[in-house]
Amino acid sequence: MRLSEIISNGKYRDETELIFFHGTATKWLHSFTSNGIGIVKLNKKKDFGQGFYLTTRYWQAKDYADRVANATSTEPLIISCIIPLGHLREDQKKGLIIDQFDEKWLETIIKGRFYPEEPLANEYDWIYGRCGDGKTPVFEKKFSKEQENPDLKTLLPHIIPSKDFPHYEYDQLWLGTKKAISIIKSVEFISKEGVSYEKIPLHQ
Repeated sequence: MRLSEIISNGKYRDETELIFFHGTATKWLHSFTSNGIGIVKLNKKKDFGQGFYLTTRYWQAKDYADRVANATSTEPLIISCIIPLGHLREDQKKGLIIDQFDEKWLETIIKGRFYPEEPLANEYDWIYGRCGDGKTPVFEKKFSKEQENPDLKTLLPHIIPSKDFPHYEYDQLWLGTKKAISIIKSVEFISKEGVSYEKIPLHQ
């Protein structure tokens, strides 16, 4: 069951603790143990802009952590975070759920990937939805030709992942403000057996 369904399903109580995962690498281990969880500033374009990204899927976080570790010649690192369901429900006025590959989803991703002023952080504290296919340069080339008046229906097929790959089911919870990050109740590293790390301060 996807997070969007859990949030809207009344049989799940507000006290329900949801576990999320963040994939990274030991290159940033000291930053986490020294500064805690905060808005991650990266040069790489992300679907919803700068923020702290989580997923409900461990294997998705692990896949990302493995790729980051390979790119930085370090070790993969996965962080688990617990967020009470009620915190997301209480904050829904400043939250957005876009869990379908539709034009609203694409419009939000365009704002996140291509608007330098980070407009989404001014509109929302958190966003939950599906992931783009990750081929930003390919999509950017298509988008730039129609930037003044983009035809979302035409652009949509160029960013939806293929159903033949696991990426089609990937999800992401974007925490884009300090207020959103403050709803995290607990956080810890998931480490290999025999390996231990310092604790992560809860918030910056």
